Amino acid sequence: MSYCVNCGVELHATCSECPLCRTVVQNPRQPVDRDSPTPFPGRKGDVAPVQKSDVTILISIVLAVTAGVCGLLNLMVFRGNSWSLYVIGGCALLWVFCLPVFSGRISPYLSLLLDGAGISMYFGIVAWLHPGNGWYLRLAFPLTVLATALVLLFAAFVRQIHASVLTRAALVLGETAAFTVIIELLIDLYWQAALQITWSAIVLTCCVIIDAALITIIRRTRLREEVRRRMHI
Repeated sequence: MSYCVNCGVELHATCSECPLCRTVVQNPRQPVDRDSPTPFPGRKGDVAPVQKSDVTILISIVLAVTAGVCGLLNLMVFRGNSWSLYVIGGCALLWVFCLPVFSGRISPYLSLLLDGAGISMYFGIVAWLHPGNGWYLRLAFPLTVLATALVLLFAAFVRQIHASVLTRAALVLGETAAFTVIIELLIDLYWQAALQITWSAIVLTCCVIIDAALITIIRRTRLREEVRRRMHI
């Protein structure tokens, strides 16, 4: 019995080289047996790549079965409340999020719109189960629409304009400041309180200060290049 002098693996009598590290076998006391069949396949096979349609079918079936089974359990076994709607809505939301995987040709803007609609739908299911004081129409729905619009604006800016990382960061901070202020105002409207900016003013101030610094860096060539060099961007 021979062993590889490099990695020590046990070698078959028909091996002319180590199958693990490809070191040539040289054993004068045991010449290579070239007549017996080798224990390894002589022809290499190629595994076909996974098709996008296969992934689509797999994810769709898993989500559909999950939603269906939970719905049946809710109807036939656990009848205390409509808990299965949470699972069914979550599966539908995940399916919408996976649309870019299902179809590579779908527009990113349409994908983002569908994501916003899916989130709004899930909040609608929660609101139907827990009506509360109209929190869905007065708070959750407007915030979902606003967040979707801001994400669409950022996506359009990135796709249409060749902007640097610093410019994108400045836009994100500006949108964050606006979103935070609108959240506080909508909360005041929901509780029928006087419209005023309190805690969101802190976020707004921080974003304005950082944005001012970023805009200055972007407009000053030497500062911009120094930041890019130090941050490797």
